[in-house]
This record gives sequence, structure tokens and C-alpha cells, in this order.
Amino acid sequence: MSGEKRRADNGSDTEEQSTSTTVDARPKGSKLVSKQRSQVEYLMKNIDKPIDISTPEKPTLRPPPDIVLNVRGSSAGAGSSDFSIYRDLRRKENLRVKLMESDAAQDSAKDKFIDEIELLKQKDEEKTAKNRAKRQKRKNKNKSVKEK
Repeated sequence: MSGEKRRADNGSDTEEQSTSTTVDARPKGSKLVSKQRSQVEYLMKNIDKPIDISTPEKPTLRPPPDIVLNVRGSSAGAGSSDFSIYRDLRRKENLRVKLMESDAAQDSAKDKFIDEIELLKQKDEEKTAKNRAKRQKRKNKNKSVKEK
């Protein structure tokens, strides 16, 4: 009945109000859903345009300076900004050390993985060679039986 025309009391034909207007009848969703919907609609408008889905680059830091310009001496005459400068230098150095450690851990994990793959390949080749020798032995045996 929802799609049928209804007769009003005054006798004129009217359709349901929701079908006669062009208002979007979707329920109000969360902001994230509407944001995602608008992004998908934007992408669907430009369907021929290629999309760049690349991984973010890992952060890089400059090496520590060879010459330290703001050398701090005794803390007796420390000014109000000295602690902020110290904290910033400490943060940068800790981040640099953390990046170096993570790079070393990734390299060691990669080397370990490569070693495991080489070991598995070597085992597979040994097993294949053993099976090949068995097949060749059976083949030679069958040839000698057929010749007799």
C-alpha cells in the first residue's frame, strides 16, 4: 500500500509525502559515518582518478650536531629557559636512540628470517635430492628387470 496512490478526504490524488520530495530519507548517523560516506561519494564521482595508497614514511632525524652552541655550565646560574632547552635536547636524543634501536631490531629480525628461509631451502633441496636418487634407483632397477 505504501507505493499506491491514496485518496484524500477532498478527493484529490496525492502520493506519500516522502516520495514527492527530494530530501534524503537516510537516518542521521554519527559524524564519522557521514564523513566516511562523503569521502566514498567523492571517490565514486572521480572513479577514473587513481588513488595513492602508500605507507607513511618512517620518521628520520638529523644526526646530533658536532658543535653544541648552547653549552650549559653549573646549574647555579640557570635561567628560566634552560630546563626547557635541556628537556628538548633530551627528548631529541632519546628519540634518536629509540629509532636506532628499532632499526637494529628490524635488521636483526630480517637477518634471522633470511637465515631461516635459507635453512628451509637447504632442507628441501636435500630431501628432493634424496627422493630423486630413490626414483632414479627404481627406474634403473625397472630397466634392468625389463631387459632380462
